[in-house]
Amino acid sequence: MKDLFSKNIRNYDSYDDGTEGLYGPSQEMAVRHLLNLEGLVLDYYGADAGDNTFMVDDVVFKVLEDPNDGYRSLLGAVDYTDKHTSIFFRQAIARVRLETYDSGNDPDHYQVETFEEHGSYGVDQGYRLVDVDDGHVWLEFGTHNYDDYYPCFIFRHHPKAAPMSTPLGETCPEIRDMATPTGE
Repeated sequence: MKDLFSKNIRNYDSYDDGTEGLYGPSQEMAVRHLLNLEGLVLDYYGADAGDNTFMVDDVVFKVLEDPNDGYRSLLGAVDYTDKHTSIFFRQAIARVRLETYDSGNDPDHYQVETFEEHGSYGVDQGYRLVDVDDGHVWLEFGTHNYDDYYPCFIFRHHPKAAPMSTPLGETCPEIRDMATPTGE
């Protein structure tokens, strides 16, 4: 699997003073662990876009941003964490596969899909958790690059829409009627 991590996770405040990044053995082990998950079917428990965390196979990964110079940012690294405020499902909500993606290799995605999905043109490079049953992309994280001058760190969680034919929808007319246009 292609390694797209910058491995720089220093605080952008330290950019001018030349101090070293905080990337260390823990992050190196987590990055290698994540990269070795390519092609495996994993249990997915959800993601928290506010904390850049996600859980697969009972392991919580925190995706770390490389703040670069404070104006630009990149995918920095991942780390293991048990110090988070994220709420994950108790049971897996999907079976997923980790994939590398690069929208720059897909000219249609570069021009249309990126703009329609995210409101900007450019290239996204990073990793995706893709549902093995229906191809739904649950999570994307990496670097969005508009013009090589302002790359931007991304962490996008895409939950599935809840089906309207749930036990609650069957017993609650307000929810059931939301799926049926008025007057039919």
